[in-house]
Amino acid sequence: MGNTMLYIITSLSVGGAQKALLNLASSDFSRDYAPVVIALVEVEGVQQQFAAAGIPVHVLGINRLAKLPWLLPRLFGLVRKIKPQVIHGWMHHGNLFATLAWLFAGCRPVLLWGMHHTPEKATLERAQHALVLKAGRWLSRFPHHIVYVSRRSMQRHAELGYAMKHAQVIANGIPLGNNREQAADYVSVRQELGIPTNARVIGSLTRYVPEKDIPNLLNAIRLYQERGEDVHFLLAGEGMDTHNPALQPLLKALPDRAKVHLLGVRTDAQRLIATLDIATLSSQREAFPLFLAEAMALGVPCVATDVGDIAEFVADTGKIVPVADAAALANAWSNVLHQAVEQRECLGQQARQRVAARYSLDAVIQSYQQLLGTTPNTYSVSSA
Repeated sequence: MGNTMLYIITSLSVGGAQKALLNLASSDFSRDYAPVVIALVEVEGVQQQFAAAGIPVHVLGINRLAKLPWLLPRLFGLVRKIKPQVIHGWMHHGNLFATLAWLFAGCRPVLLWGMHHTPEKATLERAQHALVLKAGRWLSRFPHHIVYVSRRSMQRHAELGYAMKHAQVIANGIPLGNNREQAADYVSVRQELGIPTNARVIGSLTRYVPEKDIPNLLNAIRLYQERGEDVHFLLAGEGMDTHNPALQPLLKALPDRAKVHLLGVRTDAQRLIATLDIATLSSQREAFPLFLAEAMALGVPCVATDVGDIAEFVADTGKIVPVADAAALANAWSNVLHQAVEQRECLGQQARQRVAARYSLDAVIQSYQQLLGTTPNTYSVSSA
């Protein structure tokens, strides 16, 4: 009988952490550890993509704390039934529930935590997040290994008092794109959105949350359009649609609203990225943004703010600007797009090569294999 890895994640909403889990669980790594996923919260997202990959998913539906006393026994029962050799928490809430399952479900497989967030000061000011981080600090002595997706995330957790004895960095793994599919997607996305084939497109796959600093992004777009630059902007993700009232005053300030395409939540990230000339983020906080890494894997130059490990993995294949500086962001876009086509293509090639050498899915799989190869199999089930 083969090994099973049980991933416990906060939710399967559309996001970078969820995509990173799908990439790993549907990769060749599943030959070593057959994946099973438990999602704590029920939301509309990427559950169908997990199903299409043949990955079993159980959704607990802990959308309200009042349900917790009834759903914890279900969690423990699922763990007893699955009998995993490894429990891998994914994101802060997933890590906490993975530890509860490990402590109280009557079994003691290898316990891993996966950290996909960098807790900065603003995070600690939110009561719920501060409570989760404090609980995590106390429980961090239990995992056999804690996997951080960025050095900055590991550093911040160390400053908060998290156990570091078994901590290490394994970045999110990026599958390299197919050139033929990319060329087809370049054309089809532009046809879908009514964007001319020869137009330049800057895109951001993001979310309307404080840490992504969308007002800074829209202000940079305004400044860019005021220069008379003829560029289309593609914005996708949770809250990035016309139904979000917070976006309305920012959109009204734009000189050319028609060239800003708000797509909302999408599940075809790679297809959208393939049509971009620049991938951009305006974030105030990040760990390892999968969107930028996926863009680099497709040969798309990146322009982003200097947060998390972005400067380290983008390096000289794109442009890095200060946080909350809309003018610097707009200037960096202009700098890249005013380069000769050959120069931009060279940047894209360098970006793709950097991902292949340092952040490929194969490299991540090898890191996990080495990690688990040094961890004793401690699985046992109590007779109680």
